[in-house]
Amino acid sequence: MDIRTKLVFALVAVALVSMGALGTVLSITADEALRDGRLEQLDGLAESRKDAVQQMVTGWRDRVRLIASRTQLRESLQTRAHSPQADVSGRIQHILEDVRQAVDVVESVVVYGTDGRVIAATGEPGSASPAEAPRALPPVGEVALVALDLADPGRPRVALASRLSLTGEPVGSMSVVLDAHSLVELTTDRTSLGVSGETVLVLPGPDGTLQALGSAGLAPVTPGSDPLVRLAAEGIDGTRSEGVTDASGAPVWVATRSIPELGWTLLVKVDEAEARAPVMAFRDRLQNLALSLAAFAILIGTVLGLRFARPIHDLAEVARRVGEGELHARAEIQAEDEVGQLTRTFNEMTAELERRVTQLREFERFFAVSLDMMCIAGTDGYFKRVNPAFTRILGWNEEELVAKPFFDFIHPDDVATTERELTKLGRGIPTISFENRYRVADGSYRILAWTSYPDPETSLLYAIARDVTDERRGREERDELSRRLARAEAKLRAGP
Repeated sequence: MDIRTKLVFALVAVALVSMGALGTVLSITADEALRDGRLEQLDGLAESRKDAVQQMVTGWRDRVRLIASRTQLRESLQTRAHSPQADVSGRIQHILEDVRQAVDVVESVVVYGTDGRVIAATGEPGSASPAEAPRALPPVGEVALVALDLADPGRPRVALASRLSLTGEPVGSMSVVLDAHSLVELTTDRTSLGVSGETVLVLPGPDGTLQALGSAGLAPVTPGSDPLVRLAAEGIDGTRSEGVTDASGAPVWVATRSIPELGWTLLVKVDEAEARAPVMAFRDRLQNLALSLAAFAILIGTVLGLRFARPIHDLAEVARRVGEGELHARAEIQAEDEVGQLTRTFNEMTAELERRVTQLREFERFFAVSLDMMCIAGTDGYFKRVNPAFTRILGWNEEELVAKPFFDFIHPDDVATTERELTKLGRGIPTISFENRYRVADGSYRILAWTSYPDPETSLLYAIARDVTDERRGREERDELSRRLARAEAKLRAGP
């Protein structure tokens, strides 16, 4: 098979593989972006609907507080508390009728005395309101949610209880039943949730059981039979997209929010299949595009194979030789077209590479055989490279020297002056004949005289050090000898 045929097949294969890889990457990227965006949307919906539930409950409590604030109601109850024989039920009944007309969502109000017995009532409390005062009443000024009656989808109700007092004295309590249609409407609202999306409230039911309020109404549930209820029972806020199914076993994406003060959990979910539908359609379009581009690649590959096979083959052969170390190899320029320009550029790059490699080899030889200590360091306090002279003079190998800050090798008394010199180098000021003491592997110290030049662009320091220990010691010995001779001469002059 000649180079032209190989080129055709290679181009077609590259086109197909590239389109396959591109399609896979785009599909995965699009799927992740869609999932992340959808989960973020679900998380925002869950948060906003949690806020809606809390505002709803706050509104219920505010209405109950408004009723409880009626001074005439509390005064009448105080009168009865002080005089049990006093008949105040008629007056309280009139107040309750007025309250029911003034607050549109109030279905019934039942007022209890301090003994827990009913004094007056208005409306139809139904099963949501007890016949006797709740045993666990909230503190004065607070309102407790007592019960939810959602059995009748056409008439959902909620019962709340409040303790009544006047001037700090307990005078009774009351139970108020309100219309709870807004709560049901929240769970049936599919805005931004598509066809399969749903908002579900998991609520405590009677006798410690759980019940779920969703688009299908209220139904008893157990964590064992419904994975979503099990997820809600964990009480962890957030989103899930892996390994979560609904009661029917269909994979879903879900966002959860717990409402601890009510003991409720809110879930917002969508079917995974519906959420991924746009990505599936996008993947089908990519496959069709890949087939079209494959046919186009065959045509382009044939043309390129006929026109550029030989020059490219020759260029590849020269590149192989250069890669094997023949830096003097050059490709022949056969035409003044794009391939010719490529060949000329390749030859220029090879010539530059040969020049730089030659320089690098010369530097490496100079670096390796230099009797002086040569290094490249950083302003971060670490050696980057050191020549063999470091090991010969200090006894540390290169791995040990570059692994630790060079301050670890400097005599403690010279650290401060070295830090000041490093600061100057960091400002771009070269070092000329700076001396400090470096620790040798055997624990002794050698005196080094440094010359350093900083490179501000790379924050690197190029330095040469000379071991002046013996020179310094010889000079000190000569100085000491001179001082001794001077003292002896002085004694001779002074006489006996």
